[in-house]
Amino acid sequence: MTKTLQELIDASIFISTEYQAVLAELSQGADWDVDFSAPSFTLQTTPPVTLTPYLLGTESAARGSFVWSWRELGHFNPRVVSAAVQAEQAGERHEVGELTTDELPLQEGLARRLTLAAKAVTGLYAHYPARAGGNITAWLLLDGPEFELPRLTEQRMMQVIGESLTTDTAVDHNLAVASYAKLRGAHVEWDTDATCVVTVHDGAQRFWFDDHQITGVEPAEPSVGEDELRELERQAATHREALLEDRRAAERRAEQLGQEQREADAERKRREREEAAAAASTPAPSAVAGQDAEEQPLPSELAPEEIEAPEPEQPADDVAVPASQLHEADQPFDQEPTHEPAAPGRVETRVLPGPQGEHATAGPAASPHPDTTAMSRIPDPDFAAGQPASQDPERVESQRTESQGVEAERLESERFGTARDEDRVEREVVVEQETVVREDARAPERDRTRAAGERLGRGERGVREDRFAREEREEVVERETVAGPGAPDDDLSAPAVVDGEEVETNEQTERKGKKKRGFLSRFFDL
Repeated sequence: MTKTLQELIDASIFISTEYQAVLAELSQGADWDVDFSAPSFTLQTTPPVTLTPYLLGTESAARGSFVWSWRELGHFNPRVVSAAVQAEQAGERHEVGELTTDELPLQEGLARRLTLAAKAVTGLYAHYPARAGGNITAWLLLDGPEFELPRLTEQRMMQVIGESLTTDTAVDHNLAVASYAKLRGAHVEWDTDATCVVTVHDGAQRFWFDDHQITGVEPAEPSVGEDELRELERQAATHREALLEDRRAAERRAEQLGQEQREADAERKRREREEAAAAASTPAPSAVAGQDAEEQPLPSELAPEEIEAPEPEQPADDVAVPASQLHEADQPFDQEPTHEPAAPGRVETRVLPGPQGEHATAGPAASPHPDTTAMSRIPDPDFAAGQPASQDPERVESQRTESQGVEAERLESERFGTARDEDRVEREVVVEQETVVREDARAPERDRTRAAGERLGRGERGVREDRFAREEREEVVERETVAGPGAPDDDLSAPAVVDGEEVETNEQTERKGKKKRGFLSRFFDL
């Protein structure tokens, strides 16, 4: 038969109040001691009162739950936990989940409600919440000869019911009155669901109900005699004996389950000890690897291939590219390259004069046989072809021809003012220019300029000498004029160096042929 937790509470609420009143008279607020191994619950009164405790469960505020004692049967005396096992079995029969769930989350009044429900199925109607350390309360059911109740009288019945109705614990008063009368051996006669007469040994009372709530009580005529009441008292005793026998069976069940739990715990602990011992005797893999490494002897000699690190393999597509083919190698990284064509101009490089003891590397004092491997540079044709200045050869040649014509006109204007008899001297100067080997780029220029200055007018000579005097006083030496109108006519006379050999270019050969024609032939196209 299915029941609810509240129905079990309603069935025990009135008789529970009567038993709690007896316990209050026994304890008188005295201290208590509990011994679950005996088991015993002792009230420190005068004289002391010893009762039998039954542990239902524990309420833990820290854990926030109520735990039934039948969860840990192996840790308690079977008699102590027999009432909890009995409540669990009753919960299974009546399908009451609160009695069959080992741990329940705490709610206000939950432990008391579970205790009241357990009273209805165990026949133990007195309870005591024993406070323990750590915010833990052990809820106990108590039993003993001290709880033997006297025969129920009209006055006692009204006191118990009135005391019980001061709380809202009971919901179905019809069920509560009928259950109390049955447990106490009283007679109940129902006229309708709204009224009934309860007869006891010394009188009767009529109860009025409205929606299962007691709304009034009044005296009534007894419904049965003494014989019927004695039979009801015998039936109540039989019910108590049945619950006691049920509890004894639960005690035997608790002993059996407790032994199984203890054996299971012992087996679990034995396996844990064996696993711990096996883990302690088995070295860790890292330790074994380290031990093997220590036990391996070092070789007496090492082969060269064991000492030298292997060279990394180069991927097949990883081919070195010459720097000359990287057209953007000389472009600055912080600015965009210009795309405008480069116009010829005067490009000069200057260096500070070195110490007196060092050899000059440029200028008049430079060696006549310079180190071409350190100073010469062979331009890369592919790189030069990609530069803006070399992308238009006809324009460059036109500019060079134009600059040569301007220089020819300047020289012609300087030389036409001289006397005709200086032609012989001019031709000698030209011959000297073709035969003299200059030591660097600036020495022939100075010689030709000084020779021509001797033949110019006094004013022109003074101006040129003053200019060369200023150049001699400069601390910075001009190394080389490599391009533009100001470049020496015979800059191209220095052969280029290719693979360590001097090679003349086509332009150098053409310029040398023009020089052999002589001064007058070159400028008058003779």
